[in-house]
Amino acid sequence: MDDSSAAGLAPALAQLAALALDPNITRAAERTGVSQPTLSRSLRAWEQQLGIELLIRRGRGVELSDEGRTLAAAAAESLRTLDQALHRIRGDAPVASLTVGFLRSLGPTVAGELIASFLVTQPQTVIAHREGSSADLLDGLDAGGIDVALTAPRPPGRFGWLPVGRQALVLVVPVGHRMAGAGSVALSDVSDEAFLALDHRFDARDRADALCAAAGFSPRIALEADNLLTVRGYVAAGLGVAILPADASLSPRTVSVPIANADAHRVFGLVWNSARLSADSDALIAHARQLAVRYPGWADVSA
Repeated sequence: MDDSSAAGLAPALAQLAALALDPNITRAAERTGVSQPTLSRSLRAWEQQLGIELLIRRGRGVELSDEGRTLAAAAAESLRTLDQALHRIRGDAPVASLTVGFLRSLGPTVAGELIASFLVTQPQTVIAHREGSSADLLDGLDAGGIDVALTAPRPPGRFGWLPVGRQALVLVVPVGHRMAGAGSVALSDVSDEAFLALDHRFDARDRADALCAAAGFSPRIALEADNLLTVRGYVAAGLGVAILPADASLSPRTVSVPIANADAHRVFGLVWNSARLSADSDALIAHARQLAVRYPGWADVSA
């Protein structure tokens, strides 16, 4: 590990951040240049100091708890921020040639696959990521801080639009909930439960409210948040249920149940400012079109 890097300056933070990339303890240890027992001891020290269970033991293996996932993601973001500051101080900061925004629920799967496969063909491109709500992403496109965004719903006509895939909306319940084992659920069957929700900046919230209205009730909202992981965490804690976009990075303490309504999905796509389209942006859009031709349905996120 380079002692002059952010990881070298904060090794304990780097060890936790490594688990955000790969929850396997052995591989995370190799990535940070320590042994598996050393990493395990470091994590136990975090747990004792914070009073939080970061790892869940399952048989012979372990996995990150919801709290562990949240802290690992925060550690990774902190290291990126520190690395950027170090690069600026040294004058060797890479200049991003393409800034891609995306909805959080599309980050680990769709955005990751799209960008990774694009960089195989365009390795010289330096990409910066921006997560946000659909409103945040459109604001970024208008302001010039984002070049291309992966979002929903389709924006006003002044923006360019390329449909990429369909994402199911699911009912998220805690493990052990009476609906946890159901093949699908009619929302009217949970109309008397407390609902946890994203705030109204998110397209998914408006769609969730519309699905409840179609089922004949207005949900009793017990909590609103601006982060999918936060909502899932509160569902896991048993504070209520939630209607959220299907997401491949699921919590082991929650269950996603398909909703028995043909409208329980949304179409998402690439969006760009038609008045400000760079060559790199155009290349990414063309790559997305090629993926759709070669691998139909590659981006669909099902329940």
